[in-house]
Amino acid sequence: MQNLEQIRARNALKLGIVKGDKGGEVIKKVPSLILNHGLLATAAFSFSEKEGWEKVFNAIAAHLADPEIAILPANCTDRVVLMKQLTAVETTSETLKLATAETMAWLAFATRFTKKV
Repeated sequence: MQNLEQIRARNALKLGIVKGDKGGEVIKKVPSLILNHGLLATAAFSFSEKEGWEKVFNAIAAHLADPEIAILPANCTDRVVLMKQLTAVETTSETLKLATAETMAWLAFATRFTKKV
């Protein structure tokens, strides 16, 4: 059995390099946006942005749906389903808090594995 750090690192390595439309590193902007505005608002912001944002939030959705993390159901594979799951009537604020905390922990790995191109 792997520990959470191993699972986070494994899932972060799957992401690879994510460049924004102006060449910036999208992944490095996401943690501060989540801290300031919350996971839902930052995920919603990703719908209005161009390159990179969709890839980052699809990776977040996949991580939260990983069977060993299981904060979200296994069918949560992209940011659209992520938003639907986190805003569903049956989703508690505790689930949103867990999703946010786990996203921040995963992002700590993802930002370390991302390098400037």
